[in-house]
Amino acid sequence: MALLSWLLFMRFFSRGQLDRASDRKEIERKVKEFKTSYNKTKKARSKEGKEGDTLAMRSSTDHVFDKWMYFGSGFYGLAALWTLVVIEFFSLLDLAINLLTLSMFDDGIIAFLIGVATEQLGNLISAFLWFNYWDDSLLVSFLIAYVGYWSGVEAARRNLDLSRERLFEEVRRRIKR
Repeated sequence: MALLSWLLFMRFFSRGQLDRASDRKEIERKVKEFKTSYNKTKKARSKEGKEGDTLAMRSSTDHVFDKWMYFGSGFYGLAALWTLVVIEFFSLLDLAINLLTLSMFDDGIIAFLIGVATEQLGNLISAFLWFNYWDDSLLVSFLIAYVGYWSGVEAARRNLDLSRERLFEEVRRRIKR
C-alpha cells in the first residue's frame, strides 16, 4: 500500500501538481480537486464521443490513476485498488496453474468464460469492500492500510527517491540473510 501510494503521489509532486510544503489537509483537498476535474473531463469527453486521455495530468499509459479514480480516489480508493491488485495477482496465478493442468476446461469453454466473468465481478466487489477481504479485524485492516497510504504520501512529499537499482539491491541483501 505504501509503495503504491508513493508511486502515485511521487508523480503529483514531481510534476508540480502538489506542493511538497503541503500539509495533509491540503493534500486531501487537492486529491478531491483531481477527482472533480477527472469526472468533469470524463463527462465532457463522453458527451463529445472522444476516446483517449481523460485528464491532462495523466499520460496515456497511466492506468493506475484511472483505477484509483474509479475506486473513488483518496485513501479508500487506493486501498480498494491495492486489494484489486492482490486479488488479480492470485487469480492470474491460479489461472496459470490451471492452464498447466488444463483443468479449467473440464466443464467446457462457455462455462470457463462465464466463470471468468463472474470471478471478475466478484473481484471488483471484493475490492470495493476491501476491509472485508483482509483476514485481520476491520480496525486492524483499516489502520494498516491508512498507515501505508500516508507513509507513501509522506515519502513522496519528502522526495524520498527509491531507485529501482537500490530497491533490487535491498531485496537481494535481505534474501541473503
